[in-house]
Amino acid sequence: MFQDNMDNIMDLRSVSFDTSFLLKHSIYADNVIKILSKDKINCFITSTVISELEQLKIWNRITNYEYRQAMKRWKNTNAKIIDFKNRFFLSQFGMECMISMKKHHGVKQKDIVNDCNILVTSLKNGVDLFLSEDFHFTSKITREVIHEVTNAACSEYHQMCDSELYSINAETFLKAYEYGKIDLDIIKNNMKSIRKSGKKMDY
Repeated sequence: MFQDNMDNIMDLRSVSFDTSFLLKHSIYADNVIKILSKDKINCFITSTVISELEQLKIWNRITNYEYRQAMKRWKNTNAKIIDFKNRFFLSQFGMECMISMKKHHGVKQKDIVNDCNILVTSLKNGVDLFLSEDFHFTSKITREVIHEVTNAACSEYHQMCDSELYSINAETFLKAYEYGKIDLDIIKNNMKSIRKSGKKMDY
């Protein structure tokens, strides 16, 4: 698949999971987990995602089966829990993310706090791919959010200056992945300019 396109091929070093991916009723998600486990790709999950899963279970917004399925998925990849230890900068960059999300997606800041904590933590920890089934993350519009947050954080965390986090869904991963490598052209071609509501944008 990659022989004629080596300039846009990325070695996949690490992946992190969104709550929506872990809860998705999809054979695609299950197949992604099997591949990541088989190929021993480094996997991570943020403490915010774990907290969201626990809260959803407590509030009876997901079934016990859904909760167990989500837990089984990330544990099958031996995903390590990651956090952003510096609360001040998490808050600062999280606010930058919320402002950017509001500008590009039109969402209220209070509705995007957890999403931004997850995104910023993944960026800070140098994750290559963020697997999500949520348009807040997988839309082409969110690439602008990632760039803006990265630029804001770069002066404080130099390792974030060259961060190239891509946020994709399970189906796109299966199209773009082969033997530890990701075809970035396939990822970019599968991204759509869609808001959370599902409204397609012209740009």
